[in-house]
Amino acid sequence: MTTPLQSLDVKLTGVPGPSVEGNPFDGDPRSLWRVNQYESPLNLSEVPTRRRTGFDGRKKAGRKALSRRAELLADLQELLWAHVAAAPSAERNAVLTAIADRAPERDHEEDARRKKLFDSQVEELLVELEPGPRVLLVLQGMDASGKGGMVKSVVGAMDPLGVDVAAFGKPTARQLRQHYLQRVIQRLPTPGHVGVFDRSHYEDVLVPAVTGTHDEDQLAERVEALQFFERELVRRGFVIVKVMLHISPQEQLDRLVSRLDREHKHWKYDPSDADARDEFGTFQIVYAGLLEATDADHAPWHVIGANRKWYSRLAVQEILIAALADLNLRWPAADYDIAEERRRLLAS
Repeated sequence: MTTPLQSLDVKLTGVPGPSVEGNPFDGDPRSLWRVNQYESPLNLSEVPTRRRTGFDGRKKAGRKALSRRAELLADLQELLWAHVAAAPSAERNAVLTAIADRAPERDHEEDARRKKLFDSQVEELLVELEPGPRVLLVLQGMDASGKGGMVKSVVGAMDPLGVDVAAFGKPTARQLRQHYLQRVIQRLPTPGHVGVFDRSHYEDVLVPAVTGTHDEDQLAERVEALQFFERELVRRGFVIVKVMLHISPQEQLDRLVSRLDREHKHWKYDPSDADARDEFGTFQIVYAGLLEATDADHAPWHVIGANRKWYSRLAVQEILIAALADLNLRWPAADYDIAEERRRLLAS
């Protein structure tokens, strides 16, 4: 049973934010694709990859809705930045506290487990994170599932000065000598920004699980570490949205072959893509267990059918709109005499 996160109920001064009416989906985007609506254990082969869940229109209507709602997403991102930059400190603290309250309270048991799962450098980096509201969009999916296009088409609608995008590939030799979360923490968005992870900290469980480089106990500890990690991020003001772009094996094959058929797309293909296809089923099994284990109301997983790129983009855009709108922010009021400033400008 899905449980949409409750919007913040914080009394703020200033000008009301933009209206978010006009959701193009027949359903709440906070729960429409939520992973916890499926029976456990999750079987991704039973999750649709092409169905237009909650949307009656076709491609043309979907693209039109995507364009129409892009301006709203940009306004909400600007509102987030305005709040961090100019809202009264008491109101900023109130919003931060309300976000932090979404995560379970830290207790002695968590402290003890973190001592085992995190090293001192990770804990130090987490302490040094500047508190403040921000959004982190985590994008996961098989090769050619549309993560890069999502960044360009949906995230690209927002002001690039307020967006932090990070892509996580194979760790470098230096990163392998560090705790696996260290490189992730170093790329987290700052307060007021929307951060996007094109692949993420979840690769540090997926890849070892599929390749067999870690045993079950080691993998279980990494999953537990991710749970504590995301709790701590929420306590620091993060609004976490996690999306798996779910495509079928045939759709993936068609997209990969298409890259070989077009010279200007050869750079996007890697011979390892063919190797990964041999493990498609294994990846799906590992993904299913990982999604279930790390889904939480304060850090929800959404599984979105991505065979239709326009549909998955529209869905992610609406999830982001909902996440930002749920903060219930207001445009900060002017802390100066507007009439006097107008007079001074006109006299200049």
